[in-house]
Amino acid sequence: MALIKVKVPTDSIDIGMFVVELDRPWTDVPLPFQKFEITTERELKILSEYCKYVHIEIDAFLWEKKKQELSKHTSTSTLPENTPIHHELPRASTTYQSAKEFTIELFESTKFGLELDLEHSKQVINNCITSILSNANALFWLTRIKDRNHYTAEHSLRVAILAIAFGKYLGLDRKQLELLGLCGLLHDLGQTQLPDDIVNKAGPLNEAEYRVMQKHTLLGHELVIHDNDISSAVKEVILNHHIHFNGKGYPKSPAKVTPSQFCRMISIIDAYDAITSESPYKLSKSPREALKILFDQRDKQFDGKLVGNFIQMMGIYPPGSLVRMSNGEVGIVISTDKKHKLLPKVELVQDRHGRLKRSIIIDLKKNPKDPSGNAYKITASMPDGSMGFDMRQYIQSTHQC
Repeated sequence: MALIKVKVPTDSIDIGMFVVELDRPWTDVPLPFQKFEITTERELKILSEYCKYVHIEIDAFLWEKKKQELSKHTSTSTLPENTPIHHELPRASTTYQSAKEFTIELFESTKFGLELDLEHSKQVINNCITSILSNANALFWLTRIKDRNHYTAEHSLRVAILAIAFGKYLGLDRKQLELLGLCGLLHDLGQTQLPDDIVNKAGPLNEAEYRVMQKHTLLGHELVIHDNDISSAVKEVILNHHIHFNGKGYPKSPAKVTPSQFCRMISIIDAYDAITSESPYKLSKSPREALKILFDQRDKQFDGKLVGNFIQMMGIYPPGSLVRMSNGEVGIVISTDKKHKLLPKVELVQDRHGRLKRSIIIDLKKNPKDPSGNAYKITASMPDGSMGFDMRQYIQSTHQC
């Protein structure tokens, strides 16, 4: 009997299957054994609640039959919510703060010519992966906390987090997620080699300054090209993440360049975060506005299929985004539903006068009513910081982070 190791969605596992690997550390799942045969409905339930996929050992002949059943599953799915967001937020907050401090230090040390700390970078990415596999929406909330003083470093961390989530949504395994996360974390490394007065300019760049800014892809590539420990995939993303799907963009090349899938993914996420973030020379737009811009640029600046996948993952109202309700109250989107994109779960956090209120969670799919008896509806998606709402302060005061 020839045994093979295969990856199976947990909604397709059965009693009798032998599990050899999870999509998360074994210690994160309340089961007494590492590697075991599923013998009870309770074990099936636990695996389904905590994992999206598991790896099993199965006879090759039996697997050929099983594959026909699994082919009915789509290639994408909703992101994990194995831990309630309010339970995951404290751990995610610690993960995010530590990652933020490291990323700022990483960019500062690179600016002054110090060696890139690749191992610590991988550790930071893996901590983010663990949190996303528990409940991706918690880190999504935290990416809405933004500090203009360290724009490039924080932007790079946010791109890494969103890239990991996007990769998970597309079904990438953990090793691929680590590589994709590193691509996001390091994609703008070349900006550390540019003059501060251009990177931090409080106003639009003129033509000459923009040409200097465009050099960050080449400068970043020069920083890593001779480092054999850095994957060629990361190097390619650093160099080509501003090359458009239609071949335009930069850096210019005498031969046609076809960016990799990772590069096309980072390009979308890089733009999304830039559009939704306030910079020294522009105000931020709402997540919904940003998704519309991406949609309008599909098959032009961006890979149209991947844009569609990204919008499906984020939902029309992405987790962590601020929304105004029909009665004037303000809420934070907790999670979205793939089948009901316009009806997310929302945590109401401000009354119609902008005053903090005792938070209430509503699920718009269930047609909840406001105090006047009218159905709650979302009337607007708002940029971060609207109505004076401070996400950092709110999380710290209400979720013990």
